[in-house]
Amino acid sequence: MIIAIDGTGPDSPGDYAKEMRGSFCSQIGRTANSVYFRGPTLTGSETSAIANAAVAVIAARSKQVLGEVMLAGYSRGGCAAIIAARRLQDRGITVHSLFLFDAVDMQTSDLHLSQIIPDNVRMVAHVRSARNLPFWIQNPVKSRFYFYNTGRYLAGSGRYETKSFIGSHGAVGGVPWPDIKEDAGCALAVAGWMNQQFKNRGLRMTLQG
Repeated sequence: MIIAIDGTGPDSPGDYAKEMRGSFCSQIGRTANSVYFRGPTLTGSETSAIANAAVAVIAARSKQVLGEVMLAGYSRGGCAAIIAARRLQDRGITVHSLFLFDAVDMQTSDLHLSQIIPDNVRMVAHVRSARNLPFWIQNPVKSRFYFYNTGRYLAGSGRYETKSFIGSHGAVGGVPWPDIKEDAGCALAVAGWMNQQFKNRGLRMTLQG
């Protein structure tokens, strides 16, 4: 099964669902044998609780129903996915794949638990927003230049793949800004790269950028 944890968005459930409908984690959450969680609010205070909820869902499944465990997360949701992987490690559960979309550790709970991905994770694919100064200067707010990535290192001998694209933090998560010219192409490129990661792992999932 795969758990998809989305990023921060509007507090209202209806507004959140509307704004994040096309996000990459939302798309993953609509595939077979998947469970979707909305992301934390602006403070990030729910990050730990979301990670706990994800672990509870996985722990409640029998091994026959569970299959290989996979996690996906965008922005603060990526941080929650890494913390969930760490807690699954404590339970002796292996994570087959971890898919991260510009994961950041901007939260107010369990700080620094997501800096290094634990060694129970076999494979990581992390797509990130490129640290491109001209793009930041042109888009000082929507680029989210102050969002620094977490989960940049993997403990143990697992495989870690990463790639950066020029675009906003939103575009990397599948929610591009319509007024940023680079964002449409960025979202399309991110989808293409991550789809290849899915294919390499034998997964039948396809993201639309």
